[in-house]
Amino acid sequence: MRFILLAFALVVPPAAADEVSLRLGGKEIDLNPSLRKELAGWAREALRSCGPNTTRHPGNFGFAAFGVESRWQRVLEGSRLRVVFAEPFVTESHLGGTLGVSEALIGLEHKDLFVGPDFTRHGTAFVEHLQCGYLPSLELACLAELAPHLPARYRETCAKLERDANGRIVMPPPDIAPSCS
Repeated sequence: MRFILLAFALVVPPAAADEVSLRLGGKEIDLNPSLRKELAGWAREALRSCGPNTTRHPGNFGFAAFGVESRWQRVLEGSRLRVVFAEPFVTESHLGGTLGVSEALIGLEHKDLFVGPDFTRHGTAFVEHLQCGYLPSLELACLAELAPHLPARYRETCAKLERDANGRIVMPPPDIAPSCS
């Protein structure tokens, strides 16, 4: 019986997990498995549906459509959430078209944005997105586990947000909602 279990373990690989890294305030943040899973879930939910992107709607970006890889690299080196998804998914643009997503990069602590900019990658294609799901983005940025690592403006903004009976953020006031990319 032990031989059968060992053979089964060698043949059937364990379910792959999302690879998640979080950098805030210039340092990598240690993440427990539960928080890693939660962050990956919010990133996936935020990026399922976005506005224009540099691949399908380059006209919305002008010349900036050509600098996606360099902006990706700047965000990667700063405060951000990076998720390499074990199971890629498809994002759909509000303006039409879909793209595969195997990796996500979501900026945090940006001087002009509360959450963002948002990037995805699938294979060798780097894509920047505008107006991704801001409620999931706000949930991500307002996680209690991240509060000690983020600037006071995050805690102040998150404290102003209304929550429903399940603790989920409801539509934020107009002065907060546009601050997501």
